[in-house]
Formats: sequence, structure tokens, C-alpha cells
Amino acid sequence: MTSISTISKTEYTLLQCLSQCLRQSDNLAPLPFLTEEEYQQLLILADRHEVLSLLENVWEQDRIPENQCLTIQSKTARTVHKAIQLQVLNAKITALLAKEGIVAVTLKGCTVSRFYPVPEFRKTTDIDLFVADKNDAKRAVQILEANGFHPSAEWHANHHIILNSEKNEVVELHSTWADDFKDKHLNQSLERLQKESSLHCHLIDFQGLKVYAYETAWQGFYLMIHMLQHFVGSGFGLRNLCDWVVLWEKCDDAKEREDFWKMVCESGTAKFAKAVTAICVSYLGLSQEQSPIPAENPVEPEVRDALLRDILDAGEFGYSEAERMVGMDGDSWTAYVREFHHQMHINFPKAGKHILFWPVLWFATLVRFLRNNKNLNRAPISAIMKKAGKRGQLVRRLTS
Repeated sequence: MTSISTISKTEYTLLQCLSQCLRQSDNLAPLPFLTEEEYQQLLILADRHEVLSLLENVWEQDRIPENQCLTIQSKTARTVHKAIQLQVLNAKITALLAKEGIVAVTLKGCTVSRFYPVPEFRKTTDIDLFVADKNDAKRAVQILEANGFHPSAEWHANHHIILNSEKNEVVELHSTWADDFKDKHLNQSLERLQKESSLHCHLIDFQGLKVYAYETAWQGFYLMIHMLQHFVGSGFGLRNLCDWVVLWEKCDDAKEREDFWKMVCESGTAKFAKAVTAICVSYLGLSQEQSPIPAENPVEPEVRDALLRDILDAGEFGYSEAERMVGMDGDSWTAYVREFHHQMHINFPKAGKHILFWPVLWFATLVRFLRNNKNLNRAPISAIMKKAGKRGQLVRRLTS
């Protein structure tokens, strides 16, 4: 396992900065002294994790070259403008669908950013909506298409459809919370919980805009599943951890934490939830009292720190490393076979149910992988397989 000692001074300082940004306090601890070069590295790292705008109130502008400072301010302004634009659109779509009897729950976006000290500083690039009923989800697509949106053909996922407006606004309409995992028990739990989730959402008023949001326990469980899906894929970044901190810091209901813990235990995701929460407590300022994980259920420090190392390397959804694609459940040759078979089912969910089609579908999956790898100019296949095997050791410890 990777030791936390391998985290650089710049990375550690960024974690401290974020910890201070996420707390509303006048008594902020002094940050370590950074050279101009280290400051540049910190800002690049923050930008890679899409948390640059959160640093607005803690960075020391006198150490940043003026041109760089103006660039950062410009990016922050765009983040704020985009956030406001999407908040308004989110409320309009919610009302549009509600008029047709469709409840569309906002999964992230403003339902999470409202917990930040400055909501608009939390970067938001699209609107994620969940419609539990499959028929309602189809109707929702038709309604959005009739109101200026068109489906995107550039993204492949089974659990949502992406729609774009003429203004390049992006809406992800989810029919499930995530693509199927390899764990059948987890998939069965998710299917059950998704059906129940409609009983745990309410219309909230955020800055005069009304959207549907989950109760804290259910919002937390979705965010955890969202992180887990990206973790077993190519990874996720610090922004997701920031969401985790502000969500639970704003929760004053012990029953919500109990309900969350019950869901993760029953679904078999407790190990991952413990590791994520331990990082937030140790490095991002989440108080132990607000943690949704009972104190008698600690995680091993080396597992916590190995996950943090993976998150820091990943950047936003694994985009920082060209050799990242998936994290398998181990590093043996059978793990590679299981992962390839799982990817076949993800690529061809309907045809994959028929065993006789498997040989053809395996070949088609391989062709798609090679074509995408070439088109995206990713790392050599050998490097991708090596990275997948290395990450597989951690994935197994957190998911088995």
C-alpha cells in the first residue's frame, strides 16, 4: 500500500486549503509557506481536480504572477456564471416535468452546492436528474426534445441519456443511479433502493428556485455510489470529497447518519464508505461527530492513504493519467478476464444476456476498446493493463 508520506508538500497544502474553504470560520490556521513555483503547482493541481474556484478566499494573491491571477479570477467568474445559469435551468426543467406529473430528482449540482459556504464556487458543468419510473424517463426525454434539447451520440452509458440544448447546456437524465457493478448483491440492493428513493425526496427552495432533492441519507448514499462507480472505473477527484464533507457537516439529524450506515452495510459498500469518510476526517476537516460512520468502525490507515493517493493521481474522473481506464477486483489473470467480460455486458447489455452471442460480443468489445484507445490517444495497451492491475489490488480491498 502507498504511504501518505509520498504525498507532496503541494498536495498536502491543497488539502489544507480545501479544509479551510469548506468551513465557515474566521479562525483559519496559517498555511505552510510555498515558493512561487510550489504555488503554481498547487493551482495547477486544484484546476485539474476542478476545485480552483473554491480557493478564492484562501489563496495569497501577492505570490501569484499578475497574469496567472487574472486567469484564475476569469475561471472563477466563469464557474460562478455557469453555476447560476444551470441553477435556473434546473428549476425550469423540474417545473416543466412536474407539470406533466414527472418527479425528476436533482442528483448533484445545486442540491449539493447549497451546502458550500459560497454555493456558486462549487464547479458544476451539467444537470443530473433521476426519474425512477422507466416510462416517465422516456416521456421526460420526449418533453425535453420538444423544448429544444437533442440527445447526444458522443457518450455511451446504460444508466443515463445525455441531452444538449442549443446553448450547449447539458442534461443527464438518469433511469438508474449507475451502470451495473460486477457484484450482483450490490446491483440488487441498488434496484430496490432506487424504487424506494421516491419516498425520500422533497421539493426544496434554493435561492428562490425549486428542485427535488433527496433526504441527507439518500443523497449521501447516491454520492457514495457515484464515487464508487468512478473509482472502479478510471477514478475520481477531490471535488467529490468536498461534496462529502459539506453534506455531512450540514447534517444535524443523527437518524440520517444511521439510515445511511444501514444502507451501506446492507448493500455491501461499507468498506468504501469508511475509507472515503476517513480521508475527509483526516485531511479535509470533516468532524468525527458529523461523520456518518460509527466510531467503532475505523478503516486501516494504509487503506485510507492508498485511496487518497489514487484520488490525487486521478484528477477529475481519472483524466490526469493517460493509462487509467478501470480498476479491477484484483490483479490476477482471472481478474482481467472477469473485467473484460463485465465490460462486454456494459457495452452490450441486451445481447449479453444470451450466452451464444458471447464470442462475437467479446470480439466486438475488444474492437471498440482498441478503436477508442486510438481515437483518444491514450497510453499503450500494456501500460493500461499494468495500471489496471495495480489499482485492482486497492479495488479488491475496498469492494470485496
